[in-house]
Amino acid sequence: MIERVLLSLVSISLWASLLSAQTTVLFLGNSYTAANDLPNTFRQLALSLGEEVTVSASTPGGYTLEQHATYAPSLSLIDAQPWDFVVMQEQSQLGALPVDVTNTELGATQLLAELEENYECTYPVFYMTWGRQNGDPDNCPAFPFMCTYDGMQQGLRNNYVALANWNDAYTAPVGVAWKQVRDTHPLINLYAADGSHPSVEGTYLAACVFYCTIFQESCVDAAFNSSLPPDTAAILRSIASATVLDEPETWNLDVPNGTDAFLDGFSSGPDYITLIHNGQGTHLWTCSNGQSFTTATVTFTFDTSGVYTVVHTYTDPCGNTATANLTFTIVVTVGVEEQDAGSRYQVRAGPPGIVEVHGVQGVATLNLFDAQGRMLSNERINSSEAQVPCPTGLLFWTLTDERGTRLRGKVLVH
Repeated sequence: MIERVLLSLVSISLWASLLSAQTTVLFLGNSYTAANDLPNTFRQLALSLGEEVTVSASTPGGYTLEQHATYAPSLSLIDAQPWDFVVMQEQSQLGALPVDVTNTELGATQLLAELEENYECTYPVFYMTWGRQNGDPDNCPAFPFMCTYDGMQQGLRNNYVALANWNDAYTAPVGVAWKQVRDTHPLINLYAADGSHPSVEGTYLAACVFYCTIFQESCVDAAFNSSLPPDTAAILRSIASATVLDEPETWNLDVPNGTDAFLDGFSSGPDYITLIHNGQGTHLWTCSNGQSFTTATVTFTFDTSGVYTVVHTYTDPCGNTATANLTFTIVVTVGVEEQDAGSRYQVRAGPPGIVEVHGVQGVATLNLFDAQGRMLSNERINSSEAQVPCPTGLLFWTLTDERGTRLRGKVLVH
């Protein structure tokens, strides 16, 4: 019997799927997104770095996430094709206010449902905007933190990070990069004359943050400067790259649609281990004893004690791949009782679709496996003559009595 099974995770490797040659990005926002044509600025920046991007946008002035969720042109764009990424921007003031006094969370949930229905592999990206240059006088009386840029910016950061975490989405931390530019390069004016909308510099900074967020690569080597002086553009690219790539987990960039190869279930018994993964994609399990399977649930059997390695490679329906290397220490004890068991117990084919078990005294457990190692049956036997329904074909079995005596073999069921 297996006296102990020690499971240790040796290593886990995770790769996001390769983006298609033509990455598609839909922007849902308002005038903050429309100003200076952010989508096209992002597209040109990406092109200068060798990435071909197709962009589209729905940006009615002042629109909220909740309004986009019922706005026919936005919904039509969502349904127009299977988007790789969809960027969502809340109205600039609502995004900073406590979520319990706005419908931001509701609007985000509704939009995400639309994205999922259209194409389950779309990555949602929340566009964290920036605090107004001198705070928000409209909301200052009711929410004092809105009275200053710093207070409003902190509210935006808190809310957008929370939205991304709640919804397994990315955060594009434009507002955080914006604050870094304000703090370290105050002569670079990111605001338009109204102190709210972005200048060309602000839009370029946002485009840089989106490039680093979507491609998870630095944009410092981009050749596209928009209409900015090269030195200014270089500063903005550097700050955007550091903001995104120095803290990828903060912006939820380490979550590729929840893909992983970790086990969802695990069980063991005499001379076998059953491993379970609930993913609906494709699986490849290989064991150092030479067995391999391609099903979601697998059972490995062992003849001798030893340390065995199982590698599970999982590819989800969106093409994201994760690999887990698992180590098991197996101790199989074979005693005299087991050798004597063969003279007492018999497992043989009976009538069609039946396995017969003879000679059990007390209680025993019969496990049946198919040729792929999948457990088909786990039956409690408490009589000396038992019949167990089962599929036809070649089956492998183990029989264990209440003393731990173990017998194994195979049977051809007609």
